Amino acid sequence: MLIPHVRFTIAINTAAREKLICEDGIFDKALATGGTAIVEVIQKAMKTLTYKSMCFPEAMKARGVEDLPNYYYRDDGMMVWKAIRSFVSDVVKICYGSDETVQKDKEVQAFVQDVCFSEFPDSLNTREQLVEFLTVVIFTASAQHAAVNFGQFDWFSWIPNSPSTMRKPPPAQKGQVDMKYIMESLPDRGRSSWVLGITWALSQFQDNELFLGEYPDMYFTEQPVMEAAKTFRKKLAEVTNIIKSRNENLKVPYWYLSPDRIPNSVAV
Repeated sequence: MLIPHVRFTIAINTAAREKLICEDGIFDKALATGGTAIVEVIQKAMKTLTYKSMCFPEAMKARGVEDLPNYYYRDDGMMVWKAIRSFVSDVVKICYGSDETVQKDKEVQAFVQDVCFSEFPDSLNTREQLVEFLTVVIFTASAQHAAVNFGQFDWFSWIPNSPSTMRKPPPAQKGQVDMKYIMESLPDRGRSSWVLGITWALSQFQDNELFLGEYPDMYFTEQPVMEAAKTFRKKLAEVTNIIKSRNENLKVPYWYLSPDRIPNSVAV
């Protein structure tokens, strides 16, 4: 079940270490933090990362945005989360007849224990816990990554919107900044070009991209699981149509969590 959702991830992580965050890499050339400080930022963030924060419904509750109007990230994310969870639940129930069979699955338990850290579970005792765990992995590798990755060029292509570096310190008092100061503070053309180039590249789909629910390699051959996958694709198509219909009435459409634009895995 997880193989399609880790496709090319090791390769893209290796490329990132070799080209982005390495010494004299793109981050060193384009970002104020450089490559070294990015690692420090990630290390600090990992200290506050919890398992529940990766459970999309729990994350929305913790952030207090359950009732925020027109929050399409939340609305679309919930639809995709429910579709993934339903599919995972169907497969788990087919493969595991009881909670006890989950507890006795040495490979699953060893995997969970191996990736456990902080507040992440070090064992799974019920089918429901296994369903949630697998849903977290699949949602994070597909939908969550798509939501934060494929809008990079849309956001960063207007450099003043989120400058990668600043050449002057922030003003200490209000009312003392003019256009000349602003222009001298923004990144120069060279660094701006680096940012444009990398965010454009990272916002592109692969030529052979496989989107959520597309499993051409058929790692499962059991008919009940294949039927579950078929139902999964049907639900995803329904979500895609809902999002497409809504976007037709929006001045600025939100499509980052439309299933037909969510790759199965972190491949870029």
